Amino acid sequence: MELLHHASYSFTSEQLLAQSYSQSIEPYWQQYAEPGSFKGVNQLNIHYLKLPAATPTNKLIVLSPGRTEGYLKYAELAYDLAQQHYDVLIIDHRGQGLSDRETARQQPGDVANFQYYVDDLAELINRHLAAHNYQDKYLLAHSMGGAIVARYLEQQPADFNAVALSAPMFGINLGAVPKPIAAGLSRTIHQLEQRFKRGPYYAPGQKDYRPSSFAANHLTHSQARYQQMLAVYQRHPQIQLGGPTNRWLTESFNAMQQCINNAHKITRPLLLLQAEQDQIVTAEGQRGFFQALNSSSAAASQFSIITGAKHEIMFERDAIRNLALSKVLDFFAQHTNEG
Repeated sequence: MELLHHASYSFTSEQLLAQSYSQSIEPYWQQYAEPGSFKGVNQLNIHYLKLPAATPTNKLIVLSPGRTEGYLKYAELAYDLAQQHYDVLIIDHRGQGLSDRETARQQPGDVANFQYYVDDLAELINRHLAAHNYQDKYLLAHSMGGAIVARYLEQQPADFNAVALSAPMFGINLGAVPKPIAAGLSRTIHQLEQRFKRGPYYAPGQKDYRPSSFAANHLTHSQARYQQMLAVYQRHPQIQLGGPTNRWLTESFNAMQQCINNAHKITRPLLLLQAEQDQIVTAEGQRGFFQALNSSSAAASQFSIITGAKHEIMFERDAIRNLALSKVLDFFAQHTNEG
């Protein structure tokens, strides 16, 4: 398989993605991937996967995916990171991927309490770090996963060298609807659902999983990676997820504000990658979060706008993805315990 070189790194090539999957990525996963599960909050089964580095290593990246995502979607990224000599640990957040849903309904994107995401992640991290003596440990998170990691770092004594957030969810793009109206509506409907013991139901306008055409997608400019993304959900219908519920929106609006209000508690060096053409989450929320970091953390942190990127930076065209991924790996390399 041909790898695309960028500075000191080698990444899979968009042009040869199908070939890379069949000849390198999938065989590597089949041979080395270590799936597992544990009991999270309220005894839900939380699934995860560890992909060991290509050579034995003392470096770990914990990956926290975004809403609707599971570790199966991250095969290419995990493979690329493993080739750069990192063990990769990916969680399937509750209510998505292969993890248990909060209710009997499979499709609605739902969580009973945003804090449960944080507690599940902490449990996985504690279990894994107790069993492995890593010298260098990093967090990499996307979108909703970024909000989860932010809350984790605000609450836990962070045993990580550094953290990178890709298009983190500190504000949701609501179009022309003002945030107070959207938040108030979701909260009111959720309260009615609780009162009448119904639901949780989809938020207004939301529905079951239905893939968009590439031309209509808001995630990436890379047709090859978008088609691969869709193929994963087609092959594994159990991970398909629809829109969010009123309860998820209520919990998330509260959590995003808490992320910003408590950003000063974060002590780790942080890299925030903002997607210039993001239509899913807001630049305003990301700026607000970064500006709220304490002076010590901010001095060691970086804010980088990824020009031309849509929301899924790590699934973008090669020129965009390689630049962003190189920034992440460079940032991690600056914060090492080696030597």
